[in-house]
Amino acid sequence: MKFVSTLAAAVIGLTAFNTAEAQQNQPACSSIYTRPELLSLTPAQWSNTRGVLSAMQRDGWFAWFAYLHNQWFSQIHGNSQFFPFHRRFVQDWESVGRRYSGSFVQPYWDEMRDYRVPASSQVLTSNWVGGNGQGANRCVTNGNQGGWTMTFPNNHCFSRVFGNNGNPTSWYSPEYIQSFIQRDTTMAQFRPDIEYSLHGVVHINIGGDMLQGYSPNDWIFMLHHTNIDRLWWQWQQNNRLWTMDGPNYDNTATTLNTNIAYYNQPIRSVMQLGYGSMCYQYASNPIRRRALDSGLENTLISSLPKDVLSTWFPDTAKKPVVAAARPPPALASAAPGVSAGSGMPFPAKLTQQWIQMHKYNKADVDRVENDARNFVNAMNKAGYRSPV
Repeated sequence: MKFVSTLAAAVIGLTAFNTAEAQQNQPACSSIYTRPELLSLTPAQWSNTRGVLSAMQRDGWFAWFAYLHNQWFSQIHGNSQFFPFHRRFVQDWESVGRRYSGSFVQPYWDEMRDYRVPASSQVLTSNWVGGNGQGANRCVTNGNQGGWTMTFPNNHCFSRVFGNNGNPTSWYSPEYIQSFIQRDTTMAQFRPDIEYSLHGVVHINIGGDMLQGYSPNDWIFMLHHTNIDRLWWQWQQNNRLWTMDGPNYDNTATTLNTNIAYYNQPIRSVMQLGYGSMCYQYASNPIRRRALDSGLENTLISSLPKDVLSTWFPDTAKKPVVAAARPPPALASAAPGVSAGSGMPFPAKLTQQWIQMHKYNKADVDRVENDARNFVNAMNKAGYRSPV
């Protein structure tokens, strides 16, 4: 009986997927490339990527994308343009890179993996994208952009100013982002939850060029927004493939037929990976895999108390408990007064400067940040210990 129910659910899911494909009204991609996590690149792939980026800098593409993002800044933040614009923007960037090398693919940085102590991330070392800026002008001297002179909005050394005096406060955990993916059912919920949390604190705590409207000067922008796009795709795969709602930048309702800012293409044209010009997928989430997979669900998260699970991870709460091959190292004894450092740390907050720069509604930002604190308190009270 259980097998029949499972089979029926699979058939229903496949039918829904095929119906969604019919809505696309765009040709399926003849080939699909895979965007990897940055640190999974082989030395040869990283060498090729660095060569492409250097050529793009030489030919003015960093300046162009910085200019474009800066020009449309107010229209693509704080509203439902956020996800579709940046998906199209990164794909545009990637397509330029592929003119220099057909094997170029824009990687993503899984920043949640480094959320506890961001400054210690391997990504932020000389072998990869480099670290904090140095000297009075905070010029970056190492990594793939070390010593570069950026040309927009004027000639200046490529800079970073890490937050908290060079030791950025903790970012957002993979568990909390997974909670959004499970709890949020509308774009009007999901967009601010991501934009006012992980999106903002990474920009702020990398600082320098990343703190400006022309943040694409820093290649971390592309790594970051590729990851943000990956999270949107995870959310879409959770039976929300065609979900688009909430306000547009002109306060009209956003629909699938709303044009993407600057590109003047309907949002529906970027909704489904594998169609039209969206000919890519993510290594962590192949296009045709329908199941939501956080990588944590069957071990740590599923071991949480039922009330915590149903509040913060409703999809996981509905799944039958699968006995693990070995006991998960999930829950330590709950201790009173668990605080950042002994349990899950509280994430950084958006600065007032950042909120004003984007013209965010402060009450909306406060809601997200309070929700994050409530989440951390609930996890720590339950004795949860993240493996990350």
